[in-house]
Amino acid sequence: MLKILPGHVSNLIAAGEVVQRPASVVKELMENSVDAGATSVKVLIRDSGRTLIQVIDDGCGMSAEDAVLAFERHATSKITEIEDLDKLMTFGFRGEALASIASVAEVTLRTRRAEDEMATEIRISESRISGNTTVAAPVGSNFTVRNIFYNIPARRKFLKSDAAEYRQVISEFTRVALTRPDRHFSFSNNGAEIFSLPPSNLRQRIQGLAGKELGRELVELSVDTTIVKIKGYIGKPEDARKTPGNQYFFVNGRFFRSPYFQKAVLKAYDNLIQEGTIPSFFIFFEVDQERIDVNIHPAKTEVKFEDDSAIFDILHSACRESLGRNSFMPSIDFDMEGAPEIPKVKSGYWAPQPKVNYDPLFNPFRSDVVDSFESRGAFSATPSQERGYAHDAAHSGGNQLFKENGITQKPILQFGGRYIATTLKSGIMLIDIRRARERILYERYLNSLSVDSADIQKTLFPFELTLSESQVSVVEENASRILQLGFDIQKSEEGKYILCGIPHGFSEEMENIEKITDSLLSKLAEAGSNFGAELREQIALTLAGAGAGCKRGEMNNMEAQALVDALFACREPMISPAGRPCVNTMTIDEIEGRLAF
Repeated sequence: MLKILPGHVSNLIAAGEVVQRPASVVKELMENSVDAGATSVKVLIRDSGRTLIQVIDDGCGMSAEDAVLAFERHATSKITEIEDLDKLMTFGFRGEALASIASVAEVTLRTRRAEDEMATEIRISESRISGNTTVAAPVGSNFTVRNIFYNIPARRKFLKSDAAEYRQVISEFTRVALTRPDRHFSFSNNGAEIFSLPPSNLRQRIQGLAGKELGRELVELSVDTTIVKIKGYIGKPEDARKTPGNQYFFVNGRFFRSPYFQKAVLKAYDNLIQEGTIPSFFIFFEVDQERIDVNIHPAKTEVKFEDDSAIFDILHSACRESLGRNSFMPSIDFDMEGAPEIPKVKSGYWAPQPKVNYDPLFNPFRSDVVDSFESRGAFSATPSQERGYAHDAAHSGGNQLFKENGITQKPILQFGGRYIATTLKSGIMLIDIRRARERILYERYLNSLSVDSADIQKTLFPFELTLSESQVSVVEENASRILQLGFDIQKSEEGKYILCGIPHGFSEEMENIEKITDSLLSKLAEAGSNFGAELREQIALTLAGAGAGCKRGEMNNMEAQALVDALFACREPMISPAGRPCVNTMTIDEIEGRLAF
């Protein structure tokens, strides 16, 4: 039997499409403020938007009648006939946002037009008006949304952690603020001001939202054709990162997602960035409104283009041309503020060359030296090492690597900065240094995540991390996990975040550490509270790969010996975490076969 759904039920169903989380409310209300012609938009939230979302603007406001009508479904001033859909240049137009918000939260609206002496205050919950009064208020609109999903406990229960929801709110705020750099936007969380963005140009707005460091990484993009006009900024190749974070497409001032156009951008970076990395980009399209369709997704984040293949080629060519005409040498920023005064060196000062004592006749491969080296037994294999070598022997065609007494210490030879070679009784053993380090670090990090301990080395010169608001929330939410992994991030008295310790085995190369911490925070953000075995392995693999590449150049013999010992103390010494061999052997028979004339 068919029946018509009651209004409050149909509103709840519609709300499921429009209001999925607190960030959805922030997005809808900010877009309404922009559509109302506001020059200033203030966003205030508490508890990541769970208990309070307030958006205040100085837009055109509404009359008393329109303030009531605005909460009805499909109430809109932007469409009167079907042809109007092809001419829309505003964010919203279907009239569902306020009705959906009012069905899942307690909403108060104060609004006033310039021609009205007094403002109207509407209070509404569960789609029912509980109050309608006249009050004093400035021109514009002030929306206060409290206790989102208070009447739908199941939906409220499935909200993520405060930090995760906060990152989503920041993301939506950023998208709207980027579309209108000529307007003032501010954002406060739990009473603390996070952003205050005065009217500016696009580059300054990007820096205000994403940080000055990112602004220095960008090059300008601009092209004007009869099909599309494209402008914006793309990142320099050397600043591409393994994790996404600053990739934005906008069309006619509206944010949208497009894996298709993203391929056009990445194609322009062929042979310029490492595989698996992605550059930052802020790209704005201007297209005839009649040649796109923005009404194919409830959240309007997907857009259909009539000339998408042609725009793909234009975008790719524009990115390639921009990369070609810009230099990618890193700029030097001499910031002398707060720098210590360095005394001048006297011109007459002479420093003698240090003397190194050595024996030019010493030969480490002389037989008497080798015999002495063996007699000390410094490389007598441990049982675990012997099992590792035996495992290798079993997979090397049956060649015997061991005799009765196992392996004795042999001189270690390094070559190419990539390999270690040592002798066995049955031939020669080769070790790939980088893969060996990956295996050692991988098992070390997995152990740290399992036993709540870490091997941290203090940085000689602690340095400041440049973190976005989203990354700050990740650091605060995952402080203990980050410390487990060997990163000691502390908050200074000035509110800045300082890296005071790094995992043992890492070097203090600033650029390298910045990219590693960025990747780590991104993975922790994606995981949220789901910190399972698979994620731990991914993080351990990422850190192991990064740590293995920190040290370059040849080691001294003690370091090389320590590496070999640490490798064969691992559970899986023969292969890297990526499944590649760490160790290979060449038997005497194989050597003789290669040297046979």
